[in-house]
Amino acid sequence: MSNLIFISLLYLYVTKKVYIFFRSFVLTRKIWEILRLDKLIKLTEFLVKKVDIKKKEDDVSRMYLIELAFRNLQAKKTRTAITIGGLAVGVAAIVFLVSIGYGLERMVISRVARLEELKIVDVGLGEAQAVKMNDEIVSKITAMEGVEDVIPVVSMVSKVNFKNSVLDVMSFGVDERYLKAVDAKIMAGSKFEDKGKDYSYVGGADKVAGVSQSVVEAVRGDWAEEGVWDFNIVEDEKVMLWKDCDRESEMLGYSIRTEGGMVGEKIWGEQYYIGQELGRVGKDLKSGEEFSVWMRAKMPVWMVGEDGRTVPLMDNNGKQKWEMACVMLSPELVVDEESLVKYSYDNLNDYLYATISAVRGSVLGESTDSAKLTSEESTGSAEEALVALSDPTSKEASDSGDLYEAVTATDSSGIEWVELRKVGEVEEENKDLAFMGEPIREAFLSLGMLNLFGMSADKAIGETFRVSYIVPGTLVPGINGRVQSEEVEYKIAGVIDDASSNYYYFQMADAKMLGVKNYSQIKILTGDQGKVAGVRTNVESLGLKTSSTLDTVAEIEKLFATLRTLLGLLGTVGLTVAGLGMFNTMTVSLLERTREVGVMKAMGMLSNEVKELFMAESMIMGVSGGFFGVLLGIILGQVLSLGLSSVSVFKGQGYMNISFVPVFFVIFIMSVSFVVGLLSGWYPSKRARQISALNALRYE
Repeated sequence: MSNLIFISLLYLYVTKKVYIFFRSFVLTRKIWEILRLDKLIKLTEFLVKKVDIKKKEDDVSRMYLIELAFRNLQAKKTRTAITIGGLAVGVAAIVFLVSIGYGLERMVISRVARLEELKIVDVGLGEAQAVKMNDEIVSKITAMEGVEDVIPVVSMVSKVNFKNSVLDVMSFGVDERYLKAVDAKIMAGSKFEDKGKDYSYVGGADKVAGVSQSVVEAVRGDWAEEGVWDFNIVEDEKVMLWKDCDRESEMLGYSIRTEGGMVGEKIWGEQYYIGQELGRVGKDLKSGEEFSVWMRAKMPVWMVGEDGRTVPLMDNNGKQKWEMACVMLSPELVVDEESLVKYSYDNLNDYLYATISAVRGSVLGESTDSAKLTSEESTGSAEEALVALSDPTSKEASDSGDLYEAVTATDSSGIEWVELRKVGEVEEENKDLAFMGEPIREAFLSLGMLNLFGMSADKAIGETFRVSYIVPGTLVPGINGRVQSEEVEYKIAGVIDDASSNYYYFQMADAKMLGVKNYSQIKILTGDQGKVAGVRTNVESLGLKTSSTLDTVAEIEKLFATLRTLLGLLGTVGLTVAGLGMFNTMTVSLLERTREVGVMKAMGMLSNEVKELFMAESMIMGVSGGFFGVLLGIILGQVLSLGLSSVSVFKGQGYMNISFVPVFFVIFIMSVSFVVGLLSGWYPSKRARQISALNALRYE
């Protein structure tokens, strides 16, 4: 406890001396007065009175011993200066080398990531392939603690055709928030503003190209309108069939135009974006979920083979399957709105029941002979029918006036299908994925991609190029593998200041119009860097994979921590040499002042007080060496930065500050310097305490 009080007094004394030294200068004195640091001296004097308490009336004040130690050091100015200077050089070596390590680390991290990027979590698909990054996942993540915003991203490879030059580049469907999060700089063109954003699964389409949209109360699965309608599919088009009115349900196959059309009912189902002319949206007032109108009907099922042919899906009896399925009211679907008046049924079930009853009644009304005759006439295998139709000499073929050929195809499951096709008919190619609505058609190109076009940023604005997207099946439910979209024309609306990569941004609305429901990536914005770990844990519990720039920063910090350790060890060699020099100085000082020690003891100074006097001298030199060493190390680091910056500025790279000293490191170095002084003076002070006053007076 006594040593701790002595150390505290020493620091208070040094603080007072430093204040008095700087106050001697006019400039610093004015600064001192503005900051009112005179109160610091008053506080120091107050603390000295409280701490420096004598045990006995005739004891020497510790502050007096510290003052006496300063005077003794001033008596040997040259030796004191050399000793302090040696320690300062050792400390400066450590500070300089370690500051270079910290400076390089800061410079590398600043190049790798901005401060805001350290608060961002990137989310991708994990090993659980069943988990999809859709709006449901976005809602769950948004509700998590520590999450400020969730930004979905759709990434696809694009086939770009610019003036007959074709290249494949990455494209990203984003919104305005994404560009702010990644700090994308638009160097030319217009500002990226969200367009068609409210078409999404949770927002509706009321702001897309001026669509007027009505919202009505609805419940998923309920009838959107009572009654049944005639509908059919546009010729040469096909639509996807879903088991339920939701694209997360099983995809049953496709349906094409049917002679005579089909009859269905309108049902509220999963919301989708289907075109500019359709804008009625249902909303569940309790959950806030929004729905779109689907058509549900019993429809023939077709499949698409690996060669792109559309073939009927047969049942075990060799007849084409008809399934109860849902289809979206897309532009490929034609609904006869006036047909409602010709049916008196409230829903599809009533219509089908009445139809079946009518068929049964007509069959039961036939005579037995007729029924038998019909049964006999209808017998025969599918193979016989195919042979008859494919044989140009057969009566069936002659009567029809057309010649047919049987074409076989095998699908991905190994099932062989038979398709009838007119002789000479050209095989129809698999159609590209079409936009369900009018896309925004705006692109913001990176400078690197623009350089491939050989154009400057200013001249590129307003130029157009054609593009088709390679849409992976993971983004659009019901698609296996990859599908190429139809080719559309895009206008260059802006240029991103990034010459290192080739890519472009487009409106998220365009991706949604291709039927994209799942996202490629999600960016999570947290309010605090400290919340990133907790958010990542919660997100990974959903079966997703997360990453963060903090991972890269941690690796960089680990690398430079090792580098700083090596540099610090090199500097420690100089500090060790300086410490030995100070130990030698204190030992020589004791030998020179042996008689002086004897005189002080003869005058009544206690042995412990003599020990504290020598310890004070040693610690004063240690603290002084640490202070000047830190100052010298910082100056050397800045000089090196200035020298390197003179070269980098000339090459257009800007100022390079490769030196940085954290506050905690300064405190650590000052503490180490104090400990070095303490250890260097411990043995000489112990010997001074043990010297007999009589022997000391006899020493020559």
